[in-house]
Amino acid sequence: MIGYLRTIKNYLSTAKGKHDFIDYVRAGFFILVTTLIVDFILRLV
Repeated sequence: MIGYLRTIKNYLSTAKGKHDFIDYVRAGFFILVTTLIVDFILRLV
């Protein structure tokens, strides 16, 4: 398990890793916001 965490840490320290991490966070944010909006609309109906 420690090897996996070390590999992820090393990957995130690269330029590509940082870029990918930001993309994943942005995608998760959009999914969360979309889900909340749909949930809000469905509760109104």
